[in-house]
Amino acid sequence: MSDPTRPPTPVPDERVAGTLRVLLDAPGAVPVRVVTAPAGLDVPVRGTVLHDPNEPLPAAPAALLLLVGGEVADPRAREAVRRAAGRRFAAVVVKCRDQDPAPLVEEADRCGIAVLRADDGVPWQQIDAALNCALAAHGVGGTAVSAPVGGEQLFALADNLAAVVGGSVAVEDLDQHVVAYSNVPGQRIDSLREQGILQRRVPDQPEQRRQYREVLAAPGVVRFPAEGDELARAAVAVRAGALPLGTLWAIEPEDGLSPRAVASLADGARLAAPHLLRALNAQEAEQRLRQDTLRSLLEGYGPPADEAGSVLGLGPGTAVCLTGFAPGPDTGAAAHALVAHLESALVRHCAAHRPEATVAATSGAVYALVPGVTAAARRFADGALTALRSSVGGPLRAAVTRPYPDLLRPAALRAEADDVLRAAARRTDADGAVTAEDVRHQVLLDRLGGELRREPWLRLPALALVLAHDAEHGTDYAVSLRAWLAAVGDVTKAAAALTVHPNTLRYRLRRARELFGLDLDDPDVVLAAWLELALAADEPEPHHRAEQTRAPRRR
Repeated sequence: MSDPTRPPTPVPDERVAGTLRVLLDAPGAVPVRVVTAPAGLDVPVRGTVLHDPNEPLPAAPAALLLLVGGEVADPRAREAVRRAAGRRFAAVVVKCRDQDPAPLVEEADRCGIAVLRADDGVPWQQIDAALNCALAAHGVGGTAVSAPVGGEQLFALADNLAAVVGGSVAVEDLDQHVVAYSNVPGQRIDSLREQGILQRRVPDQPEQRRQYREVLAAPGVVRFPAEGDELARAAVAVRAGALPLGTLWAIEPEDGLSPRAVASLADGARLAAPHLLRALNAQEAEQRLRQDTLRSLLEGYGPPADEAGSVLGLGPGTAVCLTGFAPGPDTGAAAHALVAHLESALVRHCAAHRPEATVAATSGAVYALVPGVTAAARRFADGALTALRSSVGGPLRAAVTRPYPDLLRPAALRAEADDVLRAAARRTDADGAVTAEDVRHQVLLDRLGGELRREPWLRLPALALVLAHDAEHGTDYAVSLRAWLAAVGDVTKAAAALTVHPNTLRYRLRRARELFGLDLDDPDVVLAAWLELALAADEPEPHHRAEQTRAPRRR
């Protein structure tokens, strides 16, 4: 054959994942059987997840949830079934251990998720391995069209094995992607192997599924005779303990395999295991890199925008919104733990619903960078807020920024999200996410208030006298002024809010002019006074504490 380049151009493969039917019809002893399957047996299955009901449920759509450590009669098992259905798992696998599974089955039927019963006497690790072997024989149905390219060490291993064996060698993952292959001059090869290398995946043929099942179930090297245009082959499973990771295949020379070649293939499978384990964890590593990159951007020390965009999977000019989620303002000391819980729950939600989003937490909030415009980001935030409230509990708020055309201004993006979150805490009428457009005026006032905090000399001297007088004498000039300003000068409305007679309020306003020199006829002074008094209402200033123990009010 011609000398292939590394890596070749992948060709999309349209095969689908295994299904419950394929799993249960697989030859050999798969130690599970169907208890209920409300959606039928043609439900796609992609791998397994071992799960303790006391732990958070990971995001793994179409996986089998192995309920390790759970009792079918325990309400937590039924809750796990509900959550598994909500996260689109294919089925829940349980052990009954002489307990009645009827309540759990009833819950599963309501939720539309299958329940499989495992043999009580078979260890969970063995059940997991058997299920993965049966799925791998069909292909685990990964969503990528090609596997990650193996590292140079894995390619070198394939070359060394090919030199010993005398024929082409390929390493495949559980989805039958070719992740590494030999490229030794003169190696024996056939058209099927050429096609697998060029397409980065072995052609899907029914006979090969039988071969994969046999290899994955065998403890050592399995040999297959020549058949048609297909040369004789030898194969061995690549495992980490009992967990299957992939397979290693070699085309036999014309005179067959030597004992040394058989031993080398078995050794090669052991050497390939760590590399396939790293590939198995590559998605988690990529997610961690994306999280760290977003966090560094938000905290002001991130990489350049083009580099960050590449890591975050954003093409040039992709519009993004930053969504922020935070506990209620009254959570106090529990806020830190809630933020950690929020981050974990939001990562799981994004994995199931918006895998292109990137999640990162800071000390007070959790953020998700979402490609798209505000309307799409708001829909995402509303859905996430509902899911987070169900998972985390307690008061939560969500914010959505305006769309930014790139990541050139990450500090502005974070500041806007924080401003909207702060304003959302005061929106008692908002049940869903709050956008920057919803609270633009509040953000403006908050930013002006921030300038007053940074530059106290900008405050009106007359208001300082008002606050000091109230604190010393127990009067209500500041409260009265704030109510009048909030009512936009409507004395009757303000007096009703204060539960005083309108004439009482008029008297207080007149005395404020006389005692403190406050010109309430000047609109600029009124605007500045309103801003300061609104700011003072949000600050634990000494005069507020004094009001709690003040003397009887004097007019």
